[in-house]
Amino acid sequence: MSDQLLDQICEIVRQAGSIVLSASADKEIKAKEGAANYVTKYDSKVQKYLVAELTRLLPEATFVGEEDGFSSHKISSGYTFIIDPIDGTTNFICEFMCSGICVGLAIHGTMEIGVVYNPFRDELFCARRGQGSYLNGSPLHVHNRPLNEGVVNIDIAPYNPELRERAFAVSTAISYHSMDIRDIGSAALGICYVACNRCVAYISHLLSTWDYAAASLILTEAGGVFTDLQGHALPLKAKTSLLASTETGLQQTLDLIHPVLFPN
Repeated sequence: MSDQLLDQICEIVRQAGSIVLSASADKEIKAKEGAANYVTKYDSKVQKYLVAELTRLLPEATFVGEEDGFSSHKISSGYTFIIDPIDGTTNFICEFMCSGICVGLAIHGTMEIGVVYNPFRDELFCARRGQGSYLNGSPLHVHNRPLNEGVVNIDIAPYNPELRERAFAVSTAISYHSMDIRDIGSAALGICYVACNRCVAYISHLLSTWDYAAASLILTEAGGVFTDLQGHALPLKAKTSLLASTETGLQQTLDLIHPVLFPN
């Protein structure tokens, strides 16, 4: 992987951001499978743009993505782009200004490049394996701090009502050991916020590959760590729980949530 390829992907993602920023009041909102799960015409427009431009860049690559039938695709043995055109669609619909355009590039199932862009704040997070992570060109380094020195971002499972009680129980357990609790509504940005030290941890009970693939490389290249909620290593997989944190915060969180999630 070269710096030039990373720069080219970053520029494509920035251009996709202009599509999001140009959105009209009529977003043509449609419901998807699950509770409170929506898609807009801009999700599709951004994904089509990304697929077209990234195909020009790497014609041999395959795609896994959230919209337009790409969700059923598998990560190939060669180049695979893993994309989420608007991570935080509900935020986008409600003009909450906290949504990420996500592009990850895997080779033989291993993340090599990750890019997450919030066009509303003009914040571009990026990483290349072995070359560190950056926010708008400035290097990122995770401060290895405990939970009581930061806020914890917890996804309260809006799409999966059957997980909601567990999510709130985890939030309660964590709240007594951290500065405060947040739910910013974007998994990718939540993970990136650990990478740039805005949060000390991010917790989700169920994510898809495109929600975390790009951001996970940004986190680890900055010195952060992630596992599933049982503490297991997390390869790229279709559906999984996820905990992203500092090294100290990760073990603290696992110790706190284990009795809640696995009482027996």
